[in-house]
Amino acid sequence: MIESQTLMAEPIVSEGTGRRLYVVDDDANVLEVLRIMFTDAGYDVQSYVSAVQFVDEVPTLSPGVVVTDYRMGQVDGPEVQRRLLERQSDFRMILITAYPRTSLAVSAMKLGAVTVLDKPFDRVELLAAVREGFQQLQIAEREELTLPPLLPAGETYFSRLSLREKQVMQLVYEGDTNKGISIRLEISIKTVEKHRAKAMKKMKVTSIASLVRLMDRERDQL
Repeated sequence: MIESQTLMAEPIVSEGTGRRLYVVDDDANVLEVLRIMFTDAGYDVQSYVSAVQFVDEVPTLSPGVVVTDYRMGQVDGPEVQRRLLERQSDFRMILITAYPRTSLAVSAMKLGAVTVLDKPFDRVELLAAVREGFQQLQIAEREELTLPPLLPAGETYFSRLSLREKQVMQLVYEGDTNKGISIRLEISIKTVEKHRAKAMKKMKVTSIASLVRLMDRERDQL
């Protein structure tokens, strides 16, 4: 059994394939089980019994996949996810919860989580989710390389859109569906699709993932 104080003071780092995996859980026993499982699977594991410590260190960490407990003390899983999003970090999140609720999963997925798994977790399912997380990171890296070129200072691709196109794309960026956008803007789904297609053509992107990264890039420039 690993002492919590040791984990609090210094994360455990296992040398592996370079596939950096961060595990966050305030139960030291569960944390150790996960660390051993992922290390045996060939991942480079860095584990934290303190979510606060993990969040504080995020700016200095390499991109990777984060597996975190949903309910913890000072900082819970959803808060970890929000902090990562605020810092525009290249991470993918998997949450594990002993309190499964559809609304929790939907909320986390809208914020970009790979998945939300119930406790006790299935080993095969969890490892599959981690592989999916790394695949998403690889896709994001490729799409970053294929984003349209930077525009002159003060100009953005988003600014090229009409008012209605901006409204539609902002909601797409926030994770809304075509149906949800049609209800919020009181227009037909076909009209949403038309504005969405025109806007993506103007912004020179071909997927929602690349759209999100482009809008993130342009916000960072402002």
